[in-house]
Amino acid sequence: MKNFSVAIFGSSLRADFDKYSDRDLLIVADDFETLERLKSDYSKEDWSISFYTYSKLEFLSKNGSLFIKHLQNESKIIIDKTGKLDKLLSDFKPKNDYKKDIQECENYFDILETIPKTDLGFAWFCDSLYVGLRNYLVFKNAENGIFEFSFIKLLRGLEKQKIITKSDVEILKELRVVKRNYREEILDELPSLSFIQKIIPIIKTIGVLETVKIVDSSKFQNIVDKSIIRKKFNPYQRLRLVEGYYCSQELSLPELKKIISNPQFYASKMKDNNFTMNLLSEIKKHHTIPYKVNC
Repeated sequence: MKNFSVAIFGSSLRADFDKYSDRDLLIVADDFETLERLKSDYSKEDWSISFYTYSKLEFLSKNGSLFIKHLQNESKIIIDKTGKLDKLLSDFKPKNDYKKDIQECENYFDILETIPKTDLGFAWFCDSLYVGLRNYLVFKNAENGIFEFSFIKLLRGLEKQKIITKSDVEILKELRVVKRNYREEILDELPSLSFIQKIIPIIKTIGVLETVKIVDSSKFQNIVDKSIIRKKFNPYQRLRLVEGYYCSQELSLPELKKIISNPQFYASKMKDNNFTMNLLSEIKKHHTIPYKVNC
């Protein structure tokens, strides 16, 4: 097998690791064939896998990506025969200015202004919100020279600044539980409408979303149909909107699920308007009755 590196990183190395934390594993190799083989092997051990070529990781490093800073601060290398990954992390220097990144994070929340009124739709919203909120807070801290990646500690930072209350922190911490249940398809423990109604005023207070509307499935789908190409959404936003579209109905389409559950691989494909619209068309072919809403 060609040269490769493997490292454990993230919450599994922190003191606040719990059953709702991801078991993050990084795999880096020279070529995609090796990556795919290693990904297949490690997937059997219940890891949440991030995989990159060395050239991609080097590109991220040169551009000051905070993912590399995350690895620098919170990773344990377990395989790195040539020391290539260790050198890459050791050489990393963060940027002096993360204002552009913060703006991109703020733009991300545009896809969350409407929520489909289904149990899966609520779960999609919570998962998407967790991703966006964590990234936003990471960059806001980085702008001040603070490099923190723990979601719970980021929330406590907001509490310390008196932006949110202690009870708000406890509510937002539940996003981690929802994320875990949603991604592992524990469908009898999806968030309720009342939980969403608790979340909305808190995120408005933080300032990442000014307006949020809960709409029925058909209206949500109509909004996505009209906006996903016309608006200047980036590929990752498009992918998450297609996922929301999928979650606005009760569907079980393994091939489609594979696409929307693997943003690292498929997000770039969403630059293609035809690819994006074909995914939506495929979902429409299987239209059915949406999940009932738990109040």
